[in-house]
Amino acid sequence: MNERVLIIPCETQAREFDAKLLLSCFAAERGFRVIVGSKKEINKRIGSLPRSIFLSKSLTKRNRLNYALLDRLGHEVVCGDEEALVYASVDSYLHHKVAASTFQQARALLAWGERNAELWREFSGYHGAPIFVTGNARIDLLRPELRPLFQAAADALRERHGRFVLINTNFSRLNHYFPGQSRQRRALESGPPVAGVDLGRGLAAHKARLYDYFLEMVPALARACPDHTIVVRPHPSERQETWHDVTRDVPNVRVLHEGNVVPWLIASDVMLHNGCQTAVEAYLLGEPTISYQPVTSENFDLQLPNLLSHRCFDLEGLIDRVRGQLAGGLPEDPTERAKQDELIGQYVASRTGDFASERISDVLAELADAPRRRAPLGRRLPARVLADAMSLVQRAQAYWPGSHNNRVFLRHMFPGATLEDVERRIASYGGLLGRFSAVHARELHRNVFELGAR
Repeated sequence: MNERVLIIPCETQAREFDAKLLLSCFAAERGFRVIVGSKKEINKRIGSLPRSIFLSKSLTKRNRLNYALLDRLGHEVVCGDEEALVYASVDSYLHHKVAASTFQQARALLAWGERNAELWREFSGYHGAPIFVTGNARIDLLRPELRPLFQAAADALRERHGRFVLINTNFSRLNHYFPGQSRQRRALESGPPVAGVDLGRGLAAHKARLYDYFLEMVPALARACPDHTIVVRPHPSERQETWHDVTRDVPNVRVLHEGNVVPWLIASDVMLHNGCQTAVEAYLLGEPTISYQPVTSENFDLQLPNLLSHRCFDLEGLIDRVRGQLAGGLPEDPTERAKQDELIGQYVASRTGDFASERISDVLAELADAPRRRAPLGRRLPARVLADAMSLVQRAQAYWPGSHNNRVFLRHMFPGATLEDVERRIASYGGLLGRFSAVHARELHRNVFELGAR
């Protein structure tokens, strides 16, 4: 049997790390040696890491060269897609999030649900790689069995902020942490979109209009609800100073991006958004959400989160709805709720029964035990040299202003985890699920950990 090695990189700590650590525990129980942690730290050392199944989360074109390098080093890439749950339309998703060259490099694909699997099968670049409908480990954390993980943190947030409204924003491509990386802003500066042809600039124009409405809405809502705190939680890659600027004179607004979003959803009275995947998580937790849609577009609105929320189309209606929710909640429409339950069932697997992490671990174990091609030495050695050279470039870019590898930005995206943090989290998972007693962890590098089972 091949040694079972699994590498799980994490780009955004607050959004991904808890779920991927849970998946690592299940995989360790299935006999894997799991390397999990900061994506950038793993990438810098990929040339020296053992041959593995490399679990990636994206199918965009920019991953093509990295996947080719992994192949030459002897790794096998298995892909899910974090973006395959929430999208505007099939055309928009396939245009922006999937490239045939990258798609064809995956040995297997892990789908959120049946709708995701259908989407991939219909893609013109699909080459027959097996698709497994497993669900996503992030959904595991929302199930009743694991919800107690977040209760103490939710209680602490309510103690700290009092009763609050949570506003999640997703304007990172328009309002990036580094302004020079704001791709949608640059697209708009290059000229107006051509209707029906230019999907990229059309999306940018739609997001820009929504962005302006949100900048207006936040202080207006705060003034309309003076007895509540309004917490703005920007996307991890967003520039927070913009939100500070527009709310500077409104004392009950706080702009924060701290920790996993789940305790924030539990602690808040209601969450506001437009097309934010967090609304799907809130729905699965049974927490109320409102989608603010002052402008709409069949081509560019992210449909699933909006359809799982109460929808408001103007500021006055939004304020009335929020006030009603804060006054004790508004009655639900049973018919609408039934439609939403049917809809979420098409998109999200593993809400009951086996956890998504269990299903993923079973799939990966089957792949790891199958005969595997070993890259010849003549390919591996040059690939190792290239990987080491790329690592040197990434280390140099840590000091380049505006680089995605800039050390300040990386600390923002992955502030850091200690071995004590990891061990405490494993113990919490195990205590709730009655398992993982044999799973142990050690620190390989800063923010990179190895899990195995004794």
